[in-house]
Amino acid sequence: MIIDTSALEVYREVMEDETDAFIAEILASFYINVQELIKTLDKGIAENDVESFVRAAHTFKSTSATVGALRVSNLTADLETRGSSENLGSLKPTLMELKEAYIEAEKKLKEIYS
Repeated sequence: MIIDTSALEVYREVMEDETDAFIAEILASFYINVQELIKTLDKGIAENDVESFVRAAHTFKSTSATVGALRVSNLTADLETRGSSENLGSLKPTLMELKEAYIEAEKKLKEIYS
């Protein structure tokens, strides 16, 4: 499953008329923040900055889970864990996989919530 729609659909139970606008706002923020997080992950690897890398992975993991992007969240959880204990350079393949998973998740989110 690329997207767990129940993550955002739960807002329909709480909110009434403003749900679609609220979900759109959450997703817009997610798309913008992800671009910065990916840059931070890339920079963390390039500069061997473990603290920044792990912090960005943690944030990415949480925000991905919030919008139901499960594969993305799982990959960032892996990067967060491994970033604390492994050489960051060894995480490049997983970071590439994460970027591809994000592109797929973004496309699916836009299909569902457009």
